[in-house]
Amino acid sequence: MSAVPPTGSSKEKEFGLLGFIEGHPTNLPDPDEDRISSYPHLVAREFLAFGLMLATLLVVSFLFDAPLEELANPAKTPNPAKAPWYFLSLQEMLHYAPPFISGVFIPGLIVFIMCTIPYWKGRFSLAPLMFLLCAILLPLLDGIVWSAIHAVAPGFADATRSYGFPTFLMLIASAFFLGKLILNPYFDDEARVARLRTRLFLVFVGIVFVLVMIGQFFRGPEWRWVWPWQ
Repeated sequence: MSAVPPTGSSKEKEFGLLGFIEGHPTNLPDPDEDRISSYPHLVAREFLAFGLMLATLLVVSFLFDAPLEELANPAKTPNPAKAPWYFLSLQEMLHYAPPFISGVFIPGLIVFIMCTIPYWKGRFSLAPLMFLLCAILLPLLDGIVWSAIHAVAPGFADATRSYGFPTFLMLIASAFFLGKLILNPYFDDEARVARLRTRLFLVFVGIVFVLVMIGQFFRGPEWRWVWPWQ
C-alpha cells in the first residue's frame, strides 16, 4: 500500500505529462517581425526634417522682411484690429454672438470637449465630435434666434442678450437630440462609426479654417464684409 501524500503542507508543484506530439514543433511568428526601432530610423528622419525646415526659415528670413507694421501708437487704434490667425475664428464668431459666448464659454467648452474625446468608446465616441460641431456652429445662429425671441418677448431677449441665452438653449437641445441619434441602430456597425468619426473631425477643422479665412481676407473696417481686391 502506498502512502497518501500530505495535503496542504507541501508547496512543491506537481507536473503531469499528457502525451507526445509527433513531428517538429512549428515556428511561431515573431511578434516584432514587422517593427523597427525608433532610433535611429525615425529619429534620423525627424532630425533631417528639422534641419531642412530650419535652413528654409533662415533663407526666407534673409531674403524677405517680416510683414510688420509701424510702431504701435496708443492714440490710434487700427481699424479693424485683428487677432492672430489662430484666434481669428473666435473673433469672427464675436460678430454673431455676445462676447461671453464667443470669447469665454465656447473656447472653454471646445477645449473641454477635445480633452474628453479619448475617453468615449464605441458609438458614444461620436457624441463629443458632434457636440464639438454644435459648439462652433450654433453661436453663428445666435443673432437669428435672438431676433426671433426679441420679436415675441423683447424685454426677456434684451435681459439675456449679454449671456447668449439662445446659444445655451440650442446647445441643451442639441445634447438631447444627439443622445437620441447615437442610440439609433444605424451606429451598430463599428466600421461605420470609425469612418464617421474621422469625417466629423475633418468637418470641424474645415469650419475653423473657413472662419479664419473670412476673418483674415474678407473683413475690413468696422468688421464689415469686403472682398480681398477692394
